[in-house]
Amino acid sequence: MGNGIFRYQLGVQAVADGSKCGRTGLHACEYVMDCTRYYDLACRNRFFLAEAGGDIAEDGTDTRIACTELTLVQELTRREMAAQAMVYMVEHPKRAGWEAKRASLEVAADRAEAMLPDAIAIARGESPMVRGAEGAHLGLIREADGEIVDARLVMVGRNGIRPGIWYTVEDGVLKEAGDEKETD
Repeated sequence: MGNGIFRYQLGVQAVADGSKCGRTGLHACEYVMDCTRYYDLACRNRFFLAEAGGDIAEDGTDTRIACTELTLVQELTRREMAAQAMVYMVEHPKRAGWEAKRASLEVAADRAEAMLPDAIAIARGESPMVRGAEGAHLGLIREADGEIVDARLVMVGRNGIRPGIWYTVEDGVLKEAGDEKETD
């Protein structure tokens, strides 16, 4: 966005003269998955944890902001992006707008899948289920009576998590969801 020539530097504060979402200033999103609306996860885009300061403007379009001071704190791996998304949902369980379905990304109520390596799938609900390809990052957020009671993040191919198998979390335990729940 903008004039296309600005480059951020890790750990170096960037400064802008003004802030108006979608027009001027330095842009960021509070919910990391909102960034994927503007920059595709499937491309070679890089994502960072950042600290915003100065004059901060919001416009009600997802969780985006524009600010006059922005410092990139840490580059995020896909796993760290999934973790940040889950932390956001746990810290703000009543906020809407957390669902996302884009290339290499599915964050959905009840069921989600990531059928490419390094893709992200996060399912949230009373009986969430996820599955993925080898190397995919799977998140489960279980709710009971409108409250988040459990959250797990796993990677397919590690710690016994197998490709193509639906997983859920019950009573704090990650387990296979079973063939009777599977639908393609």
